[in-house]
Amino acid sequence: MVIIGAGGLGLMALEVLRAMGGRGTIVVDIDPAKRAAALAAGALAAVDARAPDAAQQIVAATGGARAVLDLVGATSTVSLAIAASARGGHVVVCGLMGGDITLALPVIPMRPLTLQGSYVGTLQELGELVALARSRGMRPIPVTRRPLEEANAALDDLHHGRVVGRTVLIP
Repeated sequence: MVIIGAGGLGLMALEVLRAMGGRGTIVVDIDPAKRAAALAAGALAAVDARAPDAAQQIVAATGGARAVLDLVGATSTVSLAIAASARGGHVVVCGLMGGDITLALPVIPMRPLTLQGSYVGTLQELGELVALARSRGMRPIPVTRRPLEEANAALDDLHHGRVVGRTVLIP
């Protein structure tokens, strides 16, 4: 499994995969601190998304990714996910960053490649996730607590990608 975006959602996804018995997750991010956090959380490897050979690094580590979870959803990340996917690969895009992709249509049937979107789950899926977390003792993601007076600074950090995990404002 490859996870693109190692922020809070990426760390959560990594923990859910671990709880489900998944091993060998590769995490991709542009931020070295988020890649380090993912490695500390159990990722097998971390790839710099801005590396010119990022797709080749993923293919070398996986033989071609069979499953990619894109938590960013930008042109560059979806393109990377497709480039790193194996024959029969499945790319799920959850992020909403935006952009466009150009895809040679023969890629889809010739590989064959599945490209799927996912934004929000069902109430039943949430219940299953809570049950999984309780039964497998999932570890929480890092949480930084900041006073409410730092709300603007916290939003600025979030906007500039400086948050690893989650930030909670305390009144």
